[in-house]
Amino acid sequence: MEEQHLASLSDDEGSSFDDDNSSDSDSNVEITSTIDECENELVRLSTYLQLESEFDNDDDQNFEWPEPPSTLNSSDSSDIEELHDSQQMLLSTTPSNNGVIQEQYIKRKRRQWTVKEKLDAITLFENNQSGKRKRLEGGGKKMVYIDLDHQLFTWYRSRRTDPKDKSLAPADIRREKVTFSHLEKEGRRIAKQLNHSIPSSSWYIRFMKRHGLSLQQPKRQDKVPIDEVHRLANSFYMYNRRVSLWSIKRGAMGAFIPEDICNMDESPLALFGDQAKRSINDIGTNNEINGYISNKRFCTVMLTVFPKNQRMQPVVLFKGKGNIGVDERQKYAKGVHVIFTPKGVINGQSMNTFCKKWLEKVSDGHPKLFIIDSANSHLKPEIIQNLRKKNVVVSIIPKGCTQYLQLLDTSVFSVFKNHYQAAANEYIDNYTSRSKIKLTAKQKRILCTRLISTAWIRTQKSFDFERAFLDIGYTWIDESPVSIRTLPGFLFDPSTVTISTTNNNNNEEEEEDNEDQLIAEEKKRTHICLI
Repeated sequence: MEEQHLASLSDDEGSSFDDDNSSDSDSNVEITSTIDECENELVRLSTYLQLESEFDNDDDQNFEWPEPPSTLNSSDSSDIEELHDSQQMLLSTTPSNNGVIQEQYIKRKRRQWTVKEKLDAITLFENNQSGKRKRLEGGGKKMVYIDLDHQLFTWYRSRRTDPKDKSLAPADIRREKVTFSHLEKEGRRIAKQLNHSIPSSSWYIRFMKRHGLSLQQPKRQDKVPIDEVHRLANSFYMYNRRVSLWSIKRGAMGAFIPEDICNMDESPLALFGDQAKRSINDIGTNNEINGYISNKRFCTVMLTVFPKNQRMQPVVLFKGKGNIGVDERQKYAKGVHVIFTPKGVINGQSMNTFCKKWLEKVSDGHPKLFIIDSANSHLKPEIIQNLRKKNVVVSIIPKGCTQYLQLLDTSVFSVFKNHYQAAANEYIDNYTSRSKIKLTAKQKRILCTRLISTAWIRTQKSFDFERAFLDIGYTWIDESPVSIRTLPGFLFDPSTVTISTTNNNNNEEEEEDNEDQLIAEEKKRTHICLI
């Protein structure tokens, strides 16, 4: 499958690719030299004693000695005696041993500190409790883009209010999402206005460091206490191990092999918006996000992942009734399935369409384990009953635990969206700038499918699904305890799965009870909505 995101969107549309390659200029290298003071004294002393003289005559009696340096003339008697001893030592050696002389001269015994110097050092340490040496004022490399630094930080503060500013009313506090690429884009715009050269990415990293900023994950409210999450996670993994014993053993995972287990979930997607999770925030404060207007949902993408043999292509949910022409459908990416829904999000009908397509890809007469979260559209009783008839076991991740236990949320979607953003940037670069791209609704849908197809191809090449399934505990190779990286402190012990819990008749009755409960809950939800 080839990448199609840079292909023309229409037949009469000419290509406007930019083949210019950008190259970073060589960074300036500053070379400094530090000369020990002892070496300076030694050089002056060697000059005075003429140790490196080119004369072959070693007779000192007929030699006219130069005047000694002024520093030696002002020395006291003790210094003269010390100099005399040094002269005797230096004169006893040949010029060829000059390096050895310098080493002996530098490695002499260091003098001890006086009581006053020790007290001064203690006072300095007490005054500097941070443990870091403060840079002297005016020290370090000088800032080059001073105006850019000032204007860019002013722009940042217009998006995110200073948390230390207590004078603003709650309605005036800004908590917008500012990603690193968003910061770079604004920096390029300001630099163009100031007629500056475009700074490198490392400049923006130093910018954040200068102003006490860092990249952080948005603050998430824990819906379930962590001890309750541990209990729910244990029941989730217990259920997966139990259902693996309901049929004929086919391997280390009982009735399942790695190709039989999959995880499905959906996520909103913006066409050209920044897909990054981390955003810039002040160090030491909660990264709260409010009203990020540029992160509007253009569509919803549904991914289904397996440890091996990725058989299910991405599914895209567009908003609309689906009244499109054949010409548009033919231009969609070949590796993407498109579904239209009234709001561009998953519902019962689109979930049923997905399940039918999924069964066509995976049905081979063996049981399957279908892992999904507890979204309302996933829990339709008729959908679960239909999957059970097809020998598919639905394992539902407990509510409030998806951020810990769902593979797509913890690992895959972040990799996929990074590749999607990279593909979108490549498309924008081919048209010089985003402002010059004018697309119709039809062209946007076509382009979105191609970007998703490219991102999915790159994700499959760069992500180790088999390792990820093992790490999160969806698959296993033995009965050793399972610890989850995304849920610190949790440990599942497979030995707690007893033989008494593997009786098929009891399990069938339990599944029927669960289905009856799901139907009752669905009717109750419908009744409440009507009221």
